[in-house]
Amino acid sequence: MKPDKRLLIHDLLDDPEGEARREATLLAGGRLLRHKRWKRAAVRGFAVASVITVAAISIQKRAAPHPQNLSAITGPTPTVNYLSDDQLLALFPNTPVGLATVGDKKVLIFPRPGDQERFVGRF
Repeated sequence: MKPDKRLLIHDLLDDPEGEARREATLLAGGRLLRHKRWKRAAVRGFAVASVITVAAISIQKRAAPHPQNLSAITGPTPTVNYLSDDQLLALFPNTPVGLATVGDKKVLIFPRPGDQERFVGRF
Protein backbone atom coordinates (compact mmCIF):
# COMPACT_ATOMS: atom_id res chain seq x y z
CA MET A 1 0.00 0.00 0.00
CA LYS A 2 1.29 3.46 -0.85
CA PRO A 3 2.27 5.69 2.06
CA ASP A 4 -0.27 8.34 1.01
CA LYS A 5 -3.12 5.87 1.28
CA ARG A 6 -1.84 4.59 4.57
CA LEU A 7 -1.70 8.13 5.96
CA LEU A 8 -5.20 8.84 4.69
CA ILE A 9 -6.57 5.71 6.37
CA HIS A 10 -4.83 6.56 9.65
CA ASP A 11 -6.17 10.12 9.49
CA LEU A 12 -9.70 8.86 8.95
CA LEU A 13 -9.65 6.13 11.56
CA ASP A 14 -7.47 7.73 14.26
CA ASP A 15 -9.49 10.85 14.90
CA PRO A 16 -12.01 10.88 17.81
CA GLU A 17 -14.88 10.12 15.47
CA GLY A 18 -12.79 7.41 13.83
CA GLU A 19 -13.72 4.85 16.47
CA ALA A 20 -17.43 5.21 15.71
CA ARG A 21 -16.74 5.22 11.97
CA ARG A 22 -14.58 2.12 12.30
CA GLU A 23 -17.29 0.37 14.31
CA ALA A 24 -19.92 1.24 11.68
CA THR A 25 -17.61 0.02 8.90
CA LEU A 26 -17.02 -3.27 10.72
CA LEU A 27 -20.75 -3.77 11.31
CA ALA A 28 -21.59 -3.04 7.67
CA GLY A 29 -18.82 -5.36 6.47
CA GLY A 30 -19.99 -8.12 8.81
CA ARG A 31 -23.56 -7.76 7.56
CA LEU A 32 -22.40 -7.89 3.95
CA LEU A 33 -20.25 -10.98 4.59
CA ARG A 34 -23.10 -12.74 6.45
CA HIS A 35 -25.44 -12.03 3.53
CA LYS A 36 -22.93 -13.42 1.03
CA ARG A 37 -22.37 -16.50 3.18
CA TRP A 38 -26.14 -17.07 3.51
CA LYS A 39 -26.58 -16.64 -0.25
CA ARG A 40 -23.83 -19.20 -1.02
CA ALA A 41 -25.38 -21.67 1.43
CA ALA A 42 -28.84 -21.20 -0.11
CA VAL A 43 -27.52 -21.76 -3.65
CA ARG A 44 -25.66 -24.89 -2.53
CA GLY A 45 -28.72 -26.19 -0.70
CA PHE A 46 -30.92 -25.59 -3.74
CA ALA A 47 -28.41 -27.38 -5.98
CA VAL A 48 -28.28 -30.38 -3.62
CA ALA A 49 -32.10 -30.50 -3.37
CA SER A 50 -32.40 -30.37 -7.18
CA VAL A 51 -29.93 -33.22 -7.64
CA ILE A 52 -31.74 -35.33 -5.03
CA THR A 53 -35.11 -34.61 -6.67
CA VAL A 54 -33.86 -35.53 -10.14
CA ALA A 55 -32.29 -38.72 -8.79
CA ALA A 56 -35.50 -39.71 -6.98
CA ILE A 57 -37.61 -39.13 -10.09
CA SER A 58 -35.26 -41.16 -12.28
CA ILE A 59 -35.24 -44.02 -9.75
CA GLN A 60 -39.04 -43.98 -9.62
CA LYS A 61 -39.30 -44.12 -13.41
CA ARG A 62 -36.95 -47.09 -13.55
CA ALA A 63 -38.75 -48.93 -10.75
CA ALA A 64 -42.25 -48.34 -12.17
CA PRO A 65 -43.54 -51.42 -14.01
CA HIS A 66 -44.10 -50.85 -17.69
CA PRO A 67 -47.57 -51.76 -18.94
CA GLN A 68 -47.52 -55.01 -20.86
CA ASN A 69 -48.92 -55.35 -24.31
CA LEU A 70 -52.35 -56.91 -23.91
CA SER A 71 -52.15 -58.67 -27.25
CA ALA A 72 -49.20 -60.69 -25.99
CA ILE A 73 -51.29 -62.24 -23.20
CA THR A 74 -52.39 -65.67 -24.22
CA GLY A 75 -55.43 -67.34 -22.79
CA PRO A 76 -58.39 -69.39 -23.79
CA THR A 77 -60.00 -68.13 -26.95
CA PRO A 78 -63.60 -67.10 -26.41
CA THR A 79 -66.20 -69.25 -28.05
CA VAL A 80 -68.95 -67.60 -30.03
CA ASN A 81 -72.43 -69.04 -29.92
CA TYR A 82 -74.62 -67.95 -32.81
CA LEU A 83 -78.37 -67.69 -32.34
CA SER A 84 -80.71 -69.48 -34.65
CA ASP A 85 -83.48 -67.53 -36.37
CA ASP A 86 -86.09 -68.85 -33.93
CA GLN A 87 -83.95 -67.95 -30.89
CA LEU A 88 -83.42 -64.43 -32.27
CA LEU A 89 -87.12 -63.84 -32.83
CA ALA A 90 -87.90 -65.23 -29.34
CA LEU A 91 -85.91 -62.34 -27.83
CA PHE A 92 -88.74 -59.95 -28.81
CA PRO A 93 -91.95 -61.38 -27.28
CA ASN A 94 -95.26 -59.55 -27.91
CA THR A 95 -93.55 -57.34 -30.49
CA PRO A 96 -94.09 -57.60 -34.22
CA VAL A 97 -90.68 -58.25 -35.77
CA GLY A 98 -89.53 -59.82 -39.01
CA LEU A 99 -86.31 -61.34 -40.27
CA ALA A 100 -85.33 -60.59 -43.85
CA THR A 101 -82.35 -61.69 -45.92
CA VAL A 102 -80.67 -58.84 -47.79
CA GLY A 103 -77.83 -60.08 -49.92
CA ASP A 104 -75.82 -62.40 -47.70
CA LYS A 105 -76.90 -60.69 -44.43
CA LYS A 106 -80.00 -61.14 -42.29
CA VAL A 107 -81.71 -58.00 -41.02
CA LEU A 108 -84.33 -57.52 -38.29
CA ILE A 109 -87.33 -55.47 -39.39
CA PHE A 110 -89.53 -53.68 -36.84
CA PRO A 111 -92.82 -52.47 -38.42
CA ARG A 112 -93.81 -50.16 -35.52
CA PRO A 113 -91.88 -46.89 -35.29
CA GLY A 114 -89.63 -46.61 -32.24
CA ASP A 115 -89.29 -50.36 -31.61
CA GLN A 116 -85.91 -50.56 -33.30
CA GLU A 117 -84.44 -47.78 -31.11
CA ARG A 118 -86.01 -49.33 -28.02
CA PHE A 119 -84.70 -52.86 -28.58
CA VAL A 120 -81.59 -52.50 -30.71
CA GLY A 121 -80.43 -48.92 -30.29
CA ARG A 122 -77.70 -47.45 -32.45
CA PHE A 123 -74.50 -49.29 -33.24
